[in-house]
Amino acid sequence: MLLQLLVLSAYAAELTVGPGESIQATLNAAEPGDRVVIAPGTYEEDLSTESEGAEDARITVVAGEPGAVVITSPGEVLQVDHAHWTFEDIIFDGQFGTADALDINDDADHLILSGVEVRNSGRDCIDMGAPSGVQIVRSIIHHCLHYDSGDESRQDAHGIAAGAVRDLQIIDTDIHTFSGDGLQLDPNREEPGWDDVHVKRSRIWLEPLAEDTNGFLAGQVPGENAVDTKTMSGGERANLTIDDTEVWGFRNGVDFSNQAALLLKENINAVIRRTHIHSSEIGLRVRGPSDARPEGAHVRLISSLIHDVDVAVRYEDDTAELKLWHITFGANITQIFRDVESDSTEPSIINSLFVADALPGAADDTDTNAVASTADFVDMEGGDYHLSDDAVGIDQGTPITEVSQDMDGNDRVVGVAPDLGAYEWGQTEDTGDFGEDTGMSDTGTSEAPDPEDEDTADADESDTGTTSSGLPGGGIGAADAVGEKGGCGCATKPARAPVAALMLILVSVGFRRRHSSAKSG
Repeated sequence: MLLQLLVLSAYAAELTVGPGESIQATLNAAEPGDRVVIAPGTYEEDLSTESEGAEDARITVVAGEPGAVVITSPGEVLQVDHAHWTFEDIIFDGQFGTADALDINDDADHLILSGVEVRNSGRDCIDMGAPSGVQIVRSIIHHCLHYDSGDESRQDAHGIAAGAVRDLQIIDTDIHTFSGDGLQLDPNREEPGWDDVHVKRSRIWLEPLAEDTNGFLAGQVPGENAVDTKTMSGGERANLTIDDTEVWGFRNGVDFSNQAALLLKENINAVIRRTHIHSSEIGLRVRGPSDARPEGAHVRLISSLIHDVDVAVRYEDDTAELKLWHITFGANITQIFRDVESDSTEPSIINSLFVADALPGAADDTDTNAVASTADFVDMEGGDYHLSDDAVGIDQGTPITEVSQDMDGNDRVVGVAPDLGAYEWGQTEDTGDFGEDTGMSDTGTSEAPDPEDEDTADADESDTGTTSSGLPGGGIGAADAVGEKGGCGCATKPARAPVAALMLILVSVGFRRRHSSAKSG
């Protein structure tokens, strides 16, 4: 392994692309371990990967200046068909063309999109087949809008659409302004099904359009849901975890009713922790089994906040498992719970606070839930739902083994018992230990996610979603959609170290170690 790493390192090179030069030609020449650095500018190209990276020698394509490189094409801008590639700090602009802006196919395992902006797609901004280990980190995905002018109708264009993916991580990423869902999982319900999807420290939202955009009118809300799950029937349950995330703006959509921030359905286990849901028609919508889809969703919402919604939680079709633990149901909720054909559903509602005149029927156990008012929070009108010093819920909860953190990531129990609601009173700083996870390992588990398995990654909070300079002189035109792209693939590369020289170094190191050992013996 050491020899392999040394060989790959010795052969790695930094390749540069400047205005008027072909990025694709340089990608064609890239080998494992190479780093392609693109100078600031706007490049009119439709790119594709043409070779494999390696686990310990990724091929990295990076902007020379974050946010100052725009790669643009009317439709598809990047197609990834190979493993172990990284694209960093680049803007991909689809010009509202009639193809997915980023096409990530089955063999694009362990792709990393870091600090990228994907925008202005007339179809999905990012569309995935079934790769494993993809990470989307510190990125911005927006304006994925499809309007059929012939039918005068909204069509689905998702922020991210993923097929039978495994170990997909979306971290510190904003997704907004789409005419489908922010994240749509497996719309085609492909075998063997998706698993281990993690959304962490991200924001997904809709808002009325500021101006007419790609067929939609100013003032319209173009999309559907923040997250929508579909999966094949009959297999292992797919696992979805959403942590430390905010979702809002899912109401008054164009030709769409029962619009939900989170629409969780079919054969899945979902754990949502420390998540802020607000300003939507429905906060959480859960579907149970049906004749067509015999396995309904199993959902746990933990240490989270819901407010300013028409319906906080809607559960349908005899949902079998719905757990709502340490939830603050805040102000301006028209109906806290709505059951639709779910007479047999008995949601587990424990340690929750309700800003209401009385506890709802589904949560009327006064030993584990309580009614709250403005006085119980630091500044409810200003949106601060931390408990005030004399709040009704302090030390009134029942310990739940699976819950160890409040919404801030602080210790869940401070005092003789846990507090009710999303936040634990009495802590002035974050005591939660989230650990560090680079997300490079593929867990591949089919078991339900542990509600308190802190699997978050620390990432740079910098925002690279800026607009860069205009088209440089002599820019490369968009390439063919099939076959080799971008010219001859004959980019000049720095000379690489010969194998003989490398072997000489290794032999020399080995001789010195043996000589030293002989002297010490």
